[in-house]
Amino acid sequence: MTIGKSDIGKSGDRGPREFKSHMAEREGNVIVIAEKNVVTTHPLNSIRNVAKLMEEHDFRRIPITDAGTNRLEGMAVAIDILDFLGGGEKYNIILKDYNGNFLSAINCPISKIMNPNPAYVDKKASIDDVIKIIIKKKTSSIPIVEDLEAKKVIAIVTERDVLPISDAFGLSVKEAMSRKCITSSPGMMISDVSKIMVRNRLRRLPVVREDELIGIITVFDVLRFLGYGEFKGVNAEEVLSKTRVEDIMKKKVITLKPEDDLALVPKLVKETGIGGFPVIKNNKIEGIVTTSDVIRHFYMG
Repeated sequence: MTIGKSDIGKSGDRGPREFKSHMAEREGNVIVIAEKNVVTTHPLNSIRNVAKLMEEHDFRRIPITDAGTNRLEGMAVAIDILDFLGGGEKYNIILKDYNGNFLSAINCPISKIMNPNPAYVDKKASIDDVIKIIIKKKTSSIPIVEDLEAKKVIAIVTERDVLPISDAFGLSVKEAMSRKCITSSPGMMISDVSKIMVRNRLRRLPVVREDELIGIITVFDVLRFLGYGEFKGVNAEEVLSKTRVEDIMKKKVITLKPEDDLALVPKLVKETGIGGFPVIKNNKIEGIVTTSDVIRHFYMG
């Protein structure tokens, strides 16, 4: 396992927030383990500002709420911002509504690309209910509302809140990891990376040169580029084709071995805030293991 001290708490994935789930019980109301201080934003906030908000707070999903009532209106999702950047169909918004003007487009309201029908539960929902939704919907966070009619957001629960903690699961990383590991080259453009992430619904790509792992690029690295980049052009294609993966990727990578116990993943998530780790054998990538893999294999058996 390779770990750089400078990476602790600076993952480029999500910050090392408090772990609330120290056991695997699935009974009880989810409000007990949920985060009460919810970061939300309003539908008119710009895409660029929401990208900054995600990067600053290390959230891939932010509830969009009415400024007056805090009623849930939708969900801003990091992968949708990548879609907008050129990764998928939402890129057509830049071309159609803004004539390809990137600077104008990134300042348009987040309501343009938010998910208007996100999964949510009321405060009486059980932990088991939420786990089932996380697995079925393949979502990493679910807003909790006061009641299903008013839909006033009072908390949020994430994958991390339901991650089981144990010294050993008796299950190897190899048994749970995704063997299909899509990688990036250091010379790939941000627009290309966005397309790959959107098409395959991926949060991170290991960066490889001549079959050797040299870094990793995540959704947050791209969001940081969108939120804080100094753009000299206005054409979207030109802007996104001038920055390469090697310019924004993380060069220090935490890795696991195939034979490691899967229980090591939640421990590393807690310690570093990183949500996924390349699996290496003989200096070659064998796969990648994430928080989603842990939840799916632990709770589904």
